[in-house]
Amino acid sequence: MTHTATHAVPEPGKSRRAVAAVRAFLQAMESTSVDYTLDRIERLEREVGRLKEELRRNRNPEAGDASIAGAAAPEG
Repeated sequence: MTHTATHAVPEPGKSRRAVAAVRAFLQAMESTSVDYTLDRIERLEREVGRLKEELRRNRNPEAGDASIAGAAAPEG
């Protein structure tokens, strides 16, 4: 009795396509335009917060002066 093994032979180019798919996936995991957009939004939100604080101080100069005066006042 002879034993015949049937080994599946991969299709030509199948491993190359698999490697290409992995490479494409890894490149997609790097910085994307969505990441850039989210980073930009975060920076803009911080800038808006800083500008709001500056505007609040300009509208109410006593609040800004009080913190400056308190820091400059000698203790004693």
